[in-house]
Amino acid sequence: MPGLVLSCEHASWTLPPGVDLGVSSEVQRSQASWDHGALDIATRLSEVVGLPVHAGAFSRMFVDLNRVPAHPDVVPRVSYGAMVPGNATLTPGDRAARIAGFHTPYWDAVRRDVMARIRDRGSVLHFSSHTFDPSLDPAQRTFEVGVLYDPGHALEAALAERLLFQLRRAGLDVRANQPYTGVGPAICTSLRRELGAPYAGIQFETSHAVTYRAGGCARVAGAIAAFLETLSD
Repeated sequence: MPGLVLSCEHASWTLPPGVDLGVSSEVQRSQASWDHGALDIATRLSEVVGLPVHAGAFSRMFVDLNRVPAHPDVVPRVSYGAMVPGNATLTPGDRAARIAGFHTPYWDAVRRDVMARIRDRGSVLHFSSHTFDPSLDPAQRTFEVGVLYDPGHALEAALAERLLFQLRRAGLDVRANQPYTGVGPAICTSLRRELGAPYAGIQFETSHAVTYRAGGCARVAGAIAAFLETLSD
């Protein structure tokens, strides 16, 4: 059985004390800022497996933990169509300091945990919890959950296929590599390239149609937990 690491990069809409990015309260609590329900799902899994969750402390508008440090949107000027005025005038030094102070420690912690599991178990499943807003593409985003992975990565593909089967068995409407591809900019993609065959990184995307529904997060977490139980079979 591979080791397990749980993370939630867009867990919070809050900003560090004293920071004002010039966005409204409504925008700060929207998809532009965080992933509603993602931490709820990850925390429920954490309670089942007895492992901590690496959770981003602040809004993605402050620093996006699901982008590499060199990505142009790691400190976004525009997030999901919302302007972020407080990031428009940052100097290169300000940007570098923000990445060093908040992005680097998070990635280092996840990486250490992942590598420890590989040393201990020989392989690892890094499960990254995210959510999406179906209203951004209502014609296509009609499903409940998406499982993002690299079909060309043997361990990852095998685990993802088992997960997809379990989710469908639980009655969830699920898609592979939707609403995003499994090889786009993300922490899982970067660690996959860095660590190779022993690392499997699955980004799990749950629709807001589920997370805002009473019992929705619990239902999804229960289905994922049932999948994790099969890994010991």
